[in-house]
Amino acid sequence: MKKLNKEKNTLKEKIEVKRKVHNIYSEWIGSGKMFRQLVGKWQFIYSSPKGKISCVKFLDYFCDGKDFWEIYSLDGDLFEDVERFDSKKEAEKQIKKYL
Repeated sequence: MKKLNKEKNTLKEKIEVKRKVHNIYSEWIGSGKMFRQLVGKWQFIYSSPKGKISCVKFLDYFCDGKDFWEIYSLDGDLFEDVERFDSKKEAEKQIKKYL
């Protein structure tokens, strides 16, 4: 469903968000936690008629004490490779631009 944004006079696509347990997290739990946790529990899938984008939290992935959020295009070739952000809020802002 499209909605008219009167302030900017542009059409906004409805973006759906689904949350599922990330496969890597499931493997980590299944391993008896034999290795360091790399990703957060949840994978967020954002979708619109333009495509789908995955958003996942990585936990101290580079062993520098910092977590980050990573997005990648699942469907629709919205962008190449992956993009990383310091917060989920920043990632969602970029996702909205793509979708």
